[in-house]
Amino acid sequence: FFDPNKYRKFMVKEGGKDVIYVELTKALYGTLQAALLFWENLSSFLIDDLGFKMNKYDQCVVNKMINGKQCTIIWHVDDLKLSHVSRDVLEEIVARLEEKYGKEAPLSVTQGKVHDYLGMTIDFSKRGKVRFSMVDYVENLLEEAPKDGCFVGTAATPAANHLFRISDKATKINKEDAEKFHRCTAQLLYLSKRARPDMQTAVAFQCTRVKRPDIHDWKKLGRAIRYLRGTSDLGLTLEGDSGGILKWWIDASFAVHHDMRSHTGITMSMGKGSPYSASIRQKVNTKSSTEAELVGVDDGMAMITWTRRFLEEQGMSIKDNIIYQDNRSAMLLEQNGRRSSGKRTRHIGIKYFFVTDRINKGELRVEYCPTDDMWGCE
Repeated sequence: FFDPNKYRKFMVKEGGKDVIYVELTKALYGTLQAALLFWENLSSFLIDDLGFKMNKYDQCVVNKMINGKQCTIIWHVDDLKLSHVSRDVLEEIVARLEEKYGKEAPLSVTQGKVHDYLGMTIDFSKRGKVRFSMVDYVENLLEEAPKDGCFVGTAATPAANHLFRISDKATKINKEDAEKFHRCTAQLLYLSKRARPDMQTAVAFQCTRVKRPDIHDWKKLGRAIRYLRGTSDLGLTLEGDSGGILKWWIDASFAVHHDMRSHTGITMSMGKGSPYSASIRQKVNTKSSTEAELVGVDDGMAMITWTRRFLEEQGMSIKDNIIYQDNRSAMLLEQNGRRSSGKRTRHIGIKYFFVTDRINKGELRVEYCPTDDMWGCE
């Protein structure tokens, strides 16, 4: 509400509506500009005043050796996580942050082995392990989900083997149910990306159906909800080893989508559990399972390359970076590039041989893994 007599001269018409543009005297929380300004302020303080060094591959991660041990600070927007073996060191840094940013209101600080953040419970109680769980989030999701028809009961898996099948003749669900479908899919996407990678493939498909879901999509959503109900306390536990070996399992299901595109599954581990996994519908059509496998590796190359460089920048010694596959023909193409191309593969775009360049530079290698031993999300 405003005084029209006082502000009328500042009003303009846009799209038939009255609009007033204002200039802010300070950052407004929630805007992109405010986030950038805070990042510039915080990173400058940590680097220039406290002597930290930024990780070149993630500009929200800084490190500093203090008393012979590494201190790491990571942040998301205005939430920071500090780690060091000494509590005294952490308390000293918190005091400096409080002095800098706690003038208008005291900083909220939590310490200990268990933390709640953005719907996740992050538990460091067991030595050498971290567990991510979202039990409360799941309970709220199940409470909001429909409670009749195909949503009743439990299921052994999040999807059946006909997940990717689509019928153009299927009846579309009504507007109210379509909105529920969209909201529930968004909630499942948030969950699967943080603590429930076991649901990624089902959710990846549901995300492609939110515009005009039909009764079959509704049933598939019901299947995912039933599975979630029966596994509500399941979480993600990560445990690293001291080997310094990054292991990636990449597989592809050939021509499984209605438009004959293939589907990529990627899982990475540094010991036990998967800190990164993805389930992706490929963006191009391929002519064979070999080509689909090559495209699948390309789908993961950005993360594979970045992960190694990020960890090395953190001071970790990476002894090996292995991609496991179950298709020997695809492996030959990746290792030899065009030299292994024949009549059926000479059409493949050059960008898919980026992996060959990384292999030649010694940054990674590919290794055969039998299909039954493959970890994957496809």
